[in-house]
Amino acid sequence: MSIDERVIETWPKIAAMFSVCPRTMMRRRDELQKAGVIFYRKRRAGERKVVCAFPSLLKLWIQQKAMEGKNF
Repeated sequence: MSIDERVIETWPKIAAMFSVCPRTMMRRRDELQKAGVIFYRKRRAGERKVVCAFPSLLKLWIQQKAMEGKNF
């Protein structure tokens, strides 16, 4: 993760990084949270939380899955 790396927000944008549907990524929510790949934050007071991720952490996670021989 570099200092100037931008956060990706929302499931559709995260899923687009891997060319899968948002629902596919949402099914992996617990696994992604336990690995520290995604986090939630509020944009403004009173609004719902938004899922966020750093692209570099997502790439590392998918590489780790590939090394373990697991399909995404």
